[in-house]
Amino acid sequence: MARAFEIEHTTAIYSGILRMADLLALQPNMNIRLHIVAPDEKRDKVLREIKRPVFSLLDRGPLYETCTFVSYEAVEALFSTPHLAHMSDTIIEEYEEFAED
Repeated sequence: MARAFEIEHTTAIYSGILRMADLLALQPNMNIRLHIVAPDEKRDKVLREIKRPVFSLLDRGPLYETCTFVSYEAVEALFSTPHLAHMSDTIIEEYEEFAED
């Protein structure tokens, strides 16, 4: 597994980020990228929540270094990319947004 996605549509953003932290805690040797997918209007809240102090004290380091925001709009853009099935997962890096330190 190279990446894990949490789709935030009906649940609280905090609970989705907590599930990501739980995944890292339960699988400490797993080296994967994490992404919170949510509507564009939730971007600031997602990036702010990722930087909460509780998520900065993980064994692997701060969650904001490995967990990014990807908007629904970015997913739609990715989905319309020609030949998407033949690309690697690194294409997501064109659309992900990190919380700034």
